[in-house]
Amino acid sequence: MTQAAIEIKQLVTGYDDELIHDGLDMTIYKGEVIAIVGGSGCGKTTLLRAILRLLPVQSGSINVLGEDITHATLENDVTVLKRWGVLFQTGAMFSAYTVLQNVCFPLLELTHLPPKLIEEIAMVKISMAQFPLEAIHKFPSELSGGMLKRAALARAIVMDPDILFLDEPTAGLDPSSASRLDDLVKSLQESLNLTIVIVTHDLDTLWRVTDRVAFLGEKKALAVESMQALVNNTHPEIVNYFNNPRAKANQAVFMPKGGADGV
Repeated sequence: MTQAAIEIKQLVTGYDDELIHDGLDMTIYKGEVIAIVGGSGCGKTTLLRAILRLLPVQSGSINVLGEDITHATLENDVTVLKRWGVLFQTGAMFSAYTVLQNVCFPLLELTHLPPKLIEEIAMVKISMAQFPLEAIHKFPSELSGGMLKRAALARAIVMDPDILFLDEPTAGLDPSSASRLDDLVKSLQESLNLTIVIVTHDLDTLWRVTDRVAFLGEKKALAVESMQALVNNTHPEIVNYFNNPRAKANQAVFMPKGGADGV
């Protein structure tokens, strides 16, 4: 039986008087790559913030790797924090630190490993992220968009997380760089047996990388299924989301001939 990495039950979130999620249910399974999508204002980023403990929930529960983080103690928070990694949309690198220093930072803060071993681990993860080793002493401001994403990805996996969260990982990248990053994400998932949660608008990523896609709307998860199934879902909001030339062009490339029934 497939084990759950994250279980969300009857989640209610909001800001002041604005309700964002109202009774949202979702299960994310260990070892899968799942994306969170939906129209503007559907609460994709809010859901990610709630899972990451960056936003308090109004009611409901979020269970991450067996811990109910909605009622977690500080000690439990740190325990779970060590088991996930996050790639933020902008990279969120420390501007005054070099790439190597940025990647070392979580190990310095959250472990008691000797500095030499920390640097060795960081170098391994930098290599796994396919970041050029000759650039490890550069500062974030000196990096291209693709290099910045890879540096941030190396930092996200440096603690050997069970879960990796990616917030718009291909945003701002040219198509070639975005495709290479998609390939890298899929390769890391397979080699490290990661559970990966992606918030993205990138249709190529949805088709090429994910096992399932969660579509948010009406303050809930309207569907959580494969892309092949999702593009054939008859819910009006989902139909509208994929009823445009760009989405149809991607569907024509990635959907097996004959549609979902031809898979």
